[in-house]
Amino acid sequence: MVEPLRIPARGDGYALSAGLVLPRGQPRAAALIAGAMAVRATFYAPFARYLAEQGAAALTIDYRGIGGSRPQGSLRGFHATFHDWGERDLGGALDWLQHRFPSVPLVWVGHSAGAQLMGLVPEPRVEAALFVASGTAYWKSYRGLGRAVMASLWYAMVPVALAVAGRLPMRLLRQGDDVPAGVAREWSRWGRDPRYIYSHAEPRGGLGYTRYDGPLLALSIADDTYAPPTAFAHLLSLYTRARKEERVLRPGAQPIGHFGFFRRSDLWEEPVRWLLAHVSS
Repeated sequence: MVEPLRIPARGDGYALSAGLVLPRGQPRAAALIAGAMAVRATFYAPFARYLAEQGAAALTIDYRGIGGSRPQGSLRGFHATFHDWGERDLGGALDWLQHRFPSVPLVWVGHSAGAQLMGLVPEPRVEAALFVASGTAYWKSYRGLGRAVMASLWYAMVPVALAVAGRLPMRLLRQGDDVPAGVAREWSRWGRDPRYIYSHAEPRGGLGYTRYDGPLLALSIADDTYAPPTAFAHLLSLYTRARKEERVLRPGAQPIGHFGFFRRSDLWEEPVRWLLAHVSS
């Protein structure tokens, strides 16, 4: 059962909607599930329950402006940035987990943007990390039609959408919740920069990208057009000290795509076993 919570973001105390799933007995680890752009925490609830069945407490959160962390009324004028989601929201979630489970090792599960954002936490105090369907969104890290689509997104579509709607209307595209303008604006700026998200971390000493030196299992999805191999490799190159392992999941008869891993429990056993095997007892 998911326990609904409100937890404070780091620094400004913004109240974030979260959900906690506890195992029976003392947890062997506490996992933070960092979700994809515009995707609500409830999407990850089945995976959180599976983690709990394997003995780990699991926390999901909605980034500010998304799901239960969205302000009442319009997003127009609501202040949030993409780096807030990493430094403040996920940083605050780690702080909360460490306070709630002070003697338990922490682990990170990052889906898409959630893998990018771990590097924005100045000191990611986790013992192991699992990345799923992740890559940068720098337009030149794509090939062929994908490159043209990403270039048009950052140079035309996002600026026009923000000017007209005051937010990125992802609901119209059936791609999750609408995204606050400040988040989308920063995402778009990073998407035009060869350093992508590292353009924010570099002048701050590299943050978690250069400080995290633990084990990292990165799962790419063979039929994932959102995070193709070139974008996947670009993201992993930013985590300069991590002890990286890479695996490719191939769809077989049933597609996986960018979101399918978290819908298919038959894919979870081996990655979760790897994650929990890399925590201290």
